[in-house]
Amino acid sequence: MENTSQLFNVFVEGLARLTSYALTDKEKETVVQGFHKFHERLERMSSSSSLRQLAIESQNRNAKVSRCQHEGTSCLQNAIRGLLRTFLVGFGVKCGLEAVPHIISLRLFTRPSLLLRGFSRDTASFASFLAVLVSSYKAILCTMRHIRGEKGSDYTNSLVAGMLAGLISAKLDRSTSRRNAIALYLFSRALQYGTVWVFERWAARQQTEDDKLRSRWMKRAHSVDVVSAARRKLEREAVEEATVEPRVNWDAEWNAEIKSDTKSDWNPQTTISWSPTVEPSLETKREARRSQLVRSAIHWARSYAPAALMTFSVTVITYVMVFHVESMPTGYAHLLFKSSGFDALYPGKAALVYKAVAQKMAESVDGKLVIPNGMPTKQFVSQIPHGDTLAKAFDEHIHHNTLTCGLFHPSTTSCTLGMANSFSRGFPFAMKMYVPLNIAVQLMFKRGIILKDPMSVLLKIIKSSTRSSAFFALMSTAIIQIPCVFRTMLGRDTTFAYVAGGILGGLAVLTEVQSRHIELGMYCFLRALQMAWNVGIKKGVWTNVRHGEVVLLSASMAVLMSIFQNDPTTFSLTYRSIITRVFGKN
Repeated sequence: MENTSQLFNVFVEGLARLTSYALTDKEKETVVQGFHKFHERLERMSSSSSLRQLAIESQNRNAKVSRCQHEGTSCLQNAIRGLLRTFLVGFGVKCGLEAVPHIISLRLFTRPSLLLRGFSRDTASFASFLAVLVSSYKAILCTMRHIRGEKGSDYTNSLVAGMLAGLISAKLDRSTSRRNAIALYLFSRALQYGTVWVFERWAARQQTEDDKLRSRWMKRAHSVDVVSAARRKLEREAVEEATVEPRVNWDAEWNAEIKSDTKSDWNPQTTISWSPTVEPSLETKREARRSQLVRSAIHWARSYAPAALMTFSVTVITYVMVFHVESMPTGYAHLLFKSSGFDALYPGKAALVYKAVAQKMAESVDGKLVIPNGMPTKQFVSQIPHGDTLAKAFDEHIHHNTLTCGLFHPSTTSCTLGMANSFSRGFPFAMKMYVPLNIAVQLMFKRGIILKDPMSVLLKIIKSSTRSSAFFALMSTAIIQIPCVFRTMLGRDTTFAYVAGGILGGLAVLTEVQSRHIELGMYCFLRALQMAWNVGIKKGVWTNVRHGEVVLLSASMAVLMSIFQNDPTTFSLTYRSIITRVFGKN
């Protein structure tokens, strides 16, 4: 009987330890506390002390580990918890993403077996990648801290931990395309926040130099003013001795003057102002002008750099779409064609339009793709590459002046009306995309506000969706239709016309809320980077590097983790919240 009781106690202890590994600090060790209460009950019936150690550990959960910064667990438990929890969460998220299309199409309700498709080897591979990435980072970071001690910089610790975690986990994801996408995404974020980190420190250093310059000048100006004021006071006292009734209270004026000289309303964001009694040196004036230029550059960079990034990215995307459409990711190309209404004109064949345009521009000497007078556009189009497929979109008797105008707005000869048609087709499509997205965001992050003030939330959703849809429709319309304007002005097709369409399409981001500029810019930059890489491979400028995505992922993780561990405020609030949920507080 006693042996049975001891075995039972050992079993309960082992189960408690294993369960505690999967817990997080925010859950307040709920399960461990449950076992603690269970232990108190058993203690009245058994003299065994096998659970007493667990009770002592649970009481010390909130204590800081000596060299590490994670709360309430040992380093081993911290790593194991990260492994188990991230695997379960990753597996669940991947299964949920697999089920979403079936839920939207209502097929899941007629065929529940579709839900089982998410429980696949690919899902386990993705979950394993995430779990090992998180747990290996935690383990390596703790190891680095123990080895290097308190004198070791946590910048180096987290940088090495992030780099090695990326190297260890990258190949666990069996999908090459997904691995490439993750590497590019992390690289774009590392580039974004790495730039922000450097920029903030440069701005802080510049602010310190400005403060030193102002302080040095104020001291010099004040000392000169005091000497001048003292000399004037002596002169005034001599005048008083020779005057029977002095007309001015020189002491009061002196005190007021000294008081005004010692005041300083220095604002580093304004232009440096000099004391009227002292002329600054030429070197000081140069330093002040340089300081003012730097402050102006900082202001302009913070305000317009995201829009510039968006414009550059959309321009690259437009160029690739027109001249190298086969290098575009299929899903992204389909999204652009769908949003601009192009897919409705040429169902499933929109990419052939750009292939035909690129080929005819390459063949043309002067770029004038003119349709002969009297010839219907449909007849002319049928003679170009893929013409039999594209000609189905044209009326028998409509005639366009140029081939490209006919291809981009086949239902009308007016370029202006073609733009209006493109916008009217793109706006409803964008609304269908943004309204569910905004509703989902409100439900996930602002459920409390919905219950308190549902009308304001509804108006916010409508406003945000309308604004975002207008931006998206304007961008796609500019990319597709703006070249018609330059084609009319120049009298021929040029690469510049399509690049200009991309530039104006990118500037459509100015219609969006400024806080979203950087997110939209980074999303398009990621796509532009991927397309530019594909075009470079196609042209032989560079070649694919074996395991290059592993190196890219590893380097990106090193940068992101070093910033996250030491300067988390560099990240935006949303991204910091996400990365904290994934990696926890270490």
